Amino acid sequence: METKEKEQKKTYTRHNFFNKTYCVFKGVPLREITRRKPNYRSESGSTYYYTKHGVYRLSNHWGRIAKCQWRLVSDIATDIDDLRLGFAEWEDFRENLDPEVDAYYIAVDFELKKVSYMHKDNPNYDQVAVLRSADATRKLIKQIKNLLDDHKWAKYYDYDDLDEFREEVVTRLINSTISLNELRKELAETY
Repeated sequence: METKEKEQKKTYTRHNFFNKTYCVFKGVPLREITRRKPNYRSESGSTYYYTKHGVYRLSNHWGRIAKCQWRLVSDIATDIDDLRLGFAEWEDFRENLDPEVDAYYIAVDFELKKVSYMHKDNPNYDQVAVLRSADATRKLIKQIKNLLDDHKWAKYYDYDDLDEFREEVVTRLINSTISLNELRKELAETY
């Protein structure tokens, strides 16, 4: 079965990677493109540098790009006009499904208090986190960011350790279809 899935997976190249795809680009230093000329410049000013193995994208905007969802994961500070350089291998691109299709799951780094979304085809998907549509994922991410950044919501509950309680609440939201309001009612009865 695994072989059939690999055969059915679409192959992306410089000719089709920009057509309804999802991808997580990894931040790289600007020096990686210093001797290269861009292969393509978009109307919005982003530049693309193709290689045999993937594509560099230099841009000041990430996220929704036309009909694509392209994220940049980078710890590299911006130098000029918030321009950031990312690299993705051709095999990192996935089909960006219809916005109504449940194709994304949420991942949280509780230590860094960072929340992000991932495509269901991510090899690290644990099959536990609930898959959601793009809009439902964005809405829940916003709620989770509030739970991670703020502590006022927790003052109504009796708990021993806020970080453990926060992780329990967020994990429950990620791994179930319960709404935040339903979970708050349930917690009010339990805590």
